[in-house]
Amino acid sequence: MIWAKVADELRAKEQEEVLRKRIFLRRLPSELDQDMNQSIHSTQRLISDADLEPDCRASLASSCSKTLTQLKFDLMAIHINVRQFKLRAHQTKLNDLKEKLSQSSGIGCSLKQTIYEREQAMRDRHQTYLQYRLNTFFDVAPMAATNE
Repeated sequence: MIWAKVADELRAKEQEEVLRKRIFLRRLPSELDQDMNQSIHSTQRLISDADLEPDCRASLASSCSKTLTQLKFDLMAIHINVRQFKLRAHQTKLNDLKEKLSQSSGIGCSLKQTIYEREQAMRDRHQTYLQYRLNTFFDVAPMAATNE
C-alpha cells in the first residue's frame, strides 16, 4: 500500500512538472488548444464581418487573440493547482501509512527498513526519469499556437 501511494505521489509530481514546463515553453496540450480555438469560432466570425472597418477588425482580432492566450494559460494554472491538491492528498495518505507502519509492532525492523529503502529507490528512479523526460519530451512534443 505504501508503494502504491509513493507511485501516486510521484505521478502527480511528474504531471505538475510537465505542465509547468509546458507553460514555460508556451507549448500547451493540443487538446486544450483545439477546444479553446473551437469555443471562439463564432466570435472570430463576428470579427471577420465585412461591415466592420479594417482598423476595427484588426483591433478586435488582436484583443480576441490576447484574451484567448491569457485564458489558455489561466486554465493551465488551474490544472497545476488541481495537481498540487492531488499531490498534497497523496502525501497526506502516505504520511498516515508511514505513521501506522512505524507504530506497528507486528512487523520486524528489517521489513520496515526494506520498505523505506524501496521507497527511496522509487524516488531516486523517478527523479532520474523525470529529468530525462523534461529534457527530451519537449524536443518532439507538438506545439500549440498561442495566437500572438
